[in-house]
Amino acid sequence: MTSLVRYLAADVLRGQRFLAPLLVFLGVLGMLFSSDAGQPLEAYSGSSALLYPVCAWMAVVVATSEDAVRREITVVSAGGWSRVLGAVAVVAVLFAVAMAVLAAVWPVVTNPHPYTFTEFLVGLGAHTAVALLGVGVGLLFARPVFDAIGRTVLAVFSVVVLTYPLGRVTPLGWVLDALGHNQVSLSVLWAAVVGAVLVAGAVVLGVRRA
Repeated sequence: MTSLVRYLAADVLRGQRFLAPLLVFLGVLGMLFSSDAGQPLEAYSGSSALLYPVCAWMAVVVATSEDAVRREITVVSAGGWSRVLGAVAVVAVLFAVAMAVLAAVWPVVTNPHPYTFTEFLVGLGAHTAVALLGVGVGLLFARPVFDAIGRTVLAVFSVVVLTYPLGRVTPLGWVLDALGHNQVSLSVLWAAVVGAVLVAGAVVLGVRRA
């Protein structure tokens, strides 16, 4: 599994399609914290809202880094779709967690309001939870669930756009509500659990659809 994860990660980096979501993420993050972004946890709500769609986008990039023929070869070489999709999920989560860490550290350096270690940990947990939710949504509609990239993009875009107006009905809403009110809440932990379940469910669904 380790060698498969390394191969897929190297393939994503070599293809450079990851640069588009990464540059969007860095650009918007820079704008969010170019001035006083507010109290520590409130400031984290903006970067968390940004991280969700970016991680969904990055998950689609990871899941579709190989064309159909190369992916079939990888599946045969790896011993089945379950191993490949498991490795895809690991790579997507690694990318997402790296961005979550960056998003949690960025305002500590740039925001004029001082951060306590507890606030940083809450922010890191919130970003990780949101990142997992994004990865889960991205993988849920990627290959082999949907073979056509157009259908994948449309489905992921629709789910992401519809998530925001639903507010506290969704796990993302739980996180943003807690951060927006400058509160430490167990809802962040539950959102992380939902995100992890969503990622695992996307892998299981993909194996069944393969």
